[in-house]
Amino acid sequence: MPIVNENNVELEKVSSNSVVIIHPGSLYLRIGRASDVTPFKYVHGLARVNLLSETTKRRDQILPNFPYKNSDTLAAMEDSRLQASHMLQSSLQSNGDRRYATPPQQIAAYNRNSVPKYKDNVPRTHTNKSSAVDNVYGEEIFNLAPELDYNIFFPILNGELNINSQIGGSLTAVLADLEAIWTHCINKLLNIKTSEFHNYKVILIIPDIFNRVHVREMMSMILLSMKFKACLLIQDHVAATYGAGLGYACVVDVGHRKTSVSCVEDGISQINTRIRLRYGGGNITQTFHWLLKKCSFPYHECNPMTNYYDALLLNQLKQDFCHLNLDRCGAVQKTVTVMKPTKRQVQYTIQVGDEAMIAVLGMFNPMLLGITDNNHYVIQETSKSLPEDPYDEEFLRETSRRGTGREMETETQIENSIVHTTEEEICVDQIETAGNYFDIETGRPQSLDKVIVQSIERLTSDEIKRKMYSSILVVGGGLKFDGACAWLKSKISLNAQQVYYGGHIEIISSPKDLDPQIVTWKGAAILAGLESSNELWISGKEWSSWSIRILKERAMFNW
Repeated sequence: MPIVNENNVELEKVSSNSVVIIHPGSLYLRIGRASDVTPFKYVHGLARVNLLSETTKRRDQILPNFPYKNSDTLAAMEDSRLQASHMLQSSLQSNGDRRYATPPQQIAAYNRNSVPKYKDNVPRTHTNKSSAVDNVYGEEIFNLAPELDYNIFFPILNGELNINSQIGGSLTAVLADLEAIWTHCINKLLNIKTSEFHNYKVILIIPDIFNRVHVREMMSMILLSMKFKACLLIQDHVAATYGAGLGYACVVDVGHRKTSVSCVEDGISQINTRIRLRYGGGNITQTFHWLLKKCSFPYHECNPMTNYYDALLLNQLKQDFCHLNLDRCGAVQKTVTVMKPTKRQVQYTIQVGDEAMIAVLGMFNPMLLGITDNNHYVIQETSKSLPEDPYDEEFLRETSRRGTGREMETETQIENSIVHTTEEEICVDQIETAGNYFDIETGRPQSLDKVIVQSIERLTSDEIKRKMYSSILVVGGGLKFDGACAWLKSKISLNAQQVYYGGHIEIISSPKDLDPQIVTWKGAAILAGLESSNELWISGKEWSSWSIRILKERAMFNW
């Protein structure tokens, strides 16, 4: 095991200007210096020239797949839509009056009669062969001409590395994509040359449910390949509590392709409470598109699975229209502008009714998102042993078992001791795996409100549970809708009553008036300025010598 030297370079005072904070996501990367007020937001993807022309091109999409061809799933979604519609119609406004809704047939008739208006603007041009380069980054990948032979990659998916069987889907290839994107952003946005990386330190924000192999490889990439001076790891939920200025919270991070929940107390994410759902804001966008088509959306050519501009348009429409405010009744009329390279701008005037609410209700009824099973539900599994770390969790568990058995054996009661030892081992297994078990309704998808209650109820102390219910922190951009937090609080209250909790419940969505999307990044920036973080830095030399073993000494979480 490494010995922590109190005179190491890590203990030198760190300047916020020399710390780069990286918060990777499925769609966007947030990156900046710790001294920056807000981070840069950059599309977290890149396009590479296809060197194997005979192979099929790969084009990762920015929205999740939608079950358009699965009749059973669509029928279940339709049933859920009707239930949600009837529930909204029977709800009351805050003043006690019953809500009123514009009939769907009336909205559909208006949208069918919407006449497209063409603008006489000069259309944008595609990136063509003359200006093409080997690698294209950020929003420029959306502007590539369809005939150009590029593969488009998004290296993060559902909160983890996007490893798959397609071209460029290996761990090595995904890490190469990450390194290329991060290097480009640091060069272009932060004006730091690659040759100067050795003067800077990096805080990398990792998921609360992490893969040890992936973390090891990203650390090696930052310290050995990119050659940064030092690196520090922090889990996203812990960083969120720092950013919000909270000592404890049940953190709910609703992202583009995943939603994660865990309880954090005193800078530690409780492992038994960690849950990840493989759905998020992107699924709401797809459901909203499905609902728009049901009310005769006039832009018939819209296809978010083949055209990036259509996906971005739907994402913007979701942000403009969607809400969960019961006081907003009737149809809303807005102008939709379609902008694509090489084509004139087209404007449509459309109306949207309760579809704007039903789409968001998919977070509380995943059947509306086309999710019909438990396959989207992820918890922290037992860590796999790695050859670089012989004294890992598995080794400590096995050796402690043998020690317990030897102490209990006596010369006078050999048979009883053997039986007792066997029972002891069974009890240990049950205790160790209990933290990985959640009461899941068999075969049914889990809604966000139920998952939050499940996470909190995994805590052992009633006092800690009470604290978590009174401090539920919602971060990320996936649930950034008017009235969503009030709706979430109401649903959590109903579920909490089933576990006999009737105390105070508080939802925190914009701590210190911060945008929920940057709270986590801001928390990492605060960490960079804390004197106590000086002894947590890991230098490239230390990583070369000790690899993942040093994380037992320096990581802010249980490695």
